[in-house]
Amino acid sequence: MKSKYFSESITSTFIEQVKEYAIFAMDVNGVIETWNEGASRMKGYEAEEVVGKFYGMLFTDEDRANHKPEEELKAAKEQEQFKTEGWRQKKDGSLFWANITLTPIYNEKDELIGLTKVTRDLTDKRKSDENLMQKHDELVTTNRDLDNFIYTASHDLKAPILNIDGLVQRLVYLFEQKSIKDPELEELAGHIQSSVCRFKATIEDLTTISRLQRSIEVESNQEQVLVEPVFDDIMSDVEFLFEQFDFACQMQRDFNVKSIKFSRKNFRSILYNLISNAIKYRSPENACTIKVRTYQEEDWTVLSVKDNGLGMSPENQKNLFTMFKRFHDHVEGSGIGLYIIKRIVDNAGGKIEVKSHVGDGTEFKVYFKN
Repeated sequence: MKSKYFSESITSTFIEQVKEYAIFAMDVNGVIETWNEGASRMKGYEAEEVVGKFYGMLFTDEDRANHKPEEELKAAKEQEQFKTEGWRQKKDGSLFWANITLTPIYNEKDELIGLTKVTRDLTDKRKSDENLMQKHDELVTTNRDLDNFIYTASHDLKAPILNIDGLVQRLVYLFEQKSIKDPELEELAGHIQSSVCRFKATIEDLTTISRLQRSIEVESNQEQVLVEPVFDDIMSDVEFLFEQFDFACQMQRDFNVKSIKFSRKNFRSILYNLISNAIKYRSPENACTIKVRTYQEEDWTVLSVKDNGLGMSPENQKNLFTMFKRFHDHVEGSGIGLYIIKRIVDNAGGKIEVKSHVGDGTEFKVYFKN
């Protein structure tokens, strides 16, 4: 709303006592007419040094050369209120980052008779934001370097570990050919083979993580992913789990949302990991039941995978998405599945939630942006 009065009230006691803001009034040409104590504290000029002078003196040399004071004055006259941020100059020549509001003042006849200018010093906030951005950039660089190290290390370690694996197998073969029966040597060879297998699995996990990070960085293609065909494809893949553990599982589906705008490859990875975890961590006390649903919740499309399996304690849930973290030793796994899901979801601007109780099953909810 346009102000209707421009009078001595502009220099009232209230304005004079404000010290956190620089407040002054100008005529229609930008000549300073009033100057509060906050302006003196912020800019270093006393009232007698600025009153009667063009307010452009408060701008930087570069801004004055580019006629920025005149541009702001013109913009303020054309608007009910003009706001901007930028560098301003103090009497001693130092600069500060200012948040500025220019407001036109009108008389009873709706004639423009001047403007008020309110300035707030945001230098500390700007420095804090810049430091935060710098730390963010440093963190991004560190993460990229770490990913490169993981990729290089996992790649370079493959050859020697394969050589060790081959040598151990050759050693076992020679034992058999020469009919050497030494339980201690056989046990030792078995331990070496087991360690090599774990080493190979760890390298493969590191390679998967590195590959995931690279795919996330370049992943830009999104498509309308049909949920049911992906689900059916996954069920074909996990049939071996039913055979391996010799059990049956009732799979329930309810896809209220038929398709999701997402990377099909990444969506499949999310759903596959959640379903396979629900199968592997079933409870021996209950007949296995897994419910997979999609539905709309406010601005999100939600994928829910709920089981009646072993469940997790609140303490374990705190570390659920940590790399290589596992809570049940009786089931084979690397502990990177949920970590991968979290990375995919976070990088896509979504979120994942878990609700679980020991002995009462677990429900994962993945929220996709619409």
